[in-house]
Amino acid sequence: MSLHRAMFAALALAAAGCASKSGPAPAAEAPAFTLKGSRIIGCCCAAPCPCRINKKPMQCHGCDHTDAVRIESGHVGKTSMAGLAWVVAGRGFGEKTDANWVVVYLDDKATPEQEKALGDMLSGDLKAWGSKAKHLAGEFKGFKRVPITYTVSADRREYGAVIPGILELKTRAHVNPGHTEPVVSTGILDAFGDRFIHADCLSHKYKDAALGYSWDLSGRQANFAEFTLTPERVARGAIGWGCWTAHSEYNDHEKYQEQLIGHDPK
Repeated sequence: MSLHRAMFAALALAAAGCASKSGPAPAAEAPAFTLKGSRIIGCCCAAPCPCRINKKPMQCHGCDHTDAVRIESGHVGKTSMAGLAWVVAGRGFGEKTDANWVVVYLDDKATPEQEKALGDMLSGDLKAWGSKAKHLAGEFKGFKRVPITYTVSADRREYGAVIPGILELKTRAHVNPGHTEPVVSTGILDAFGDRFIHADCLSHKYKDAALGYSWDLSGRQANFAEFTLTPERVARGAIGWGCWTAHSEYNDHEKYQEQLIGHDPK
């Protein structure tokens, strides 16, 4: 699942808005950009990810998640973003928003220009989300520079990300019996597009002693996706979380999945 202002205005505003309402921002508001890369997501829910179809997460406490992103090629204005990697970890979509939080880990090889572009991008998302920021991100716990190893197998069916001493995330594309190609979902909510590949979560271990948060979500829900973002793709809409409404504050009174099976978290 799961998080930037002037440089990325066209991207952030279109991505955060509902597809039926979004459109390209005036060209003067942002420089040209192209971002080609991939992202991996693992969370505490069982597969498939309910948030992607605008449903509440399995647990009332929300979605504990890790989002790892790597840009293979591209630029924002004159800033090359090639090789940039970052990881977002946190809890979102919870029934009680005061328990939501997020932290951003930036690859320590990022240039100052890349760091600024990413910071602008994340800040723009938060601004565009408006009141939904407390649901989607929550309390910001910091921006940390760390060594990140982001890997993609030669057949592009295994994706992983490692932060030594903090994160181990390994996934492999899920292929159903009798099939040769991975399971794919389209028309989903996502910050980088509207399509992803379902994955088996081989390992999802996270521990940040400084923050006091940790989990082992190996075997739970995971997915990955490749993306190419350009002003033209963004203008077509269907990117982002602006249409998400799976909370009582947005008149969604459906139960969380643990409540549906008779478990009272209180």
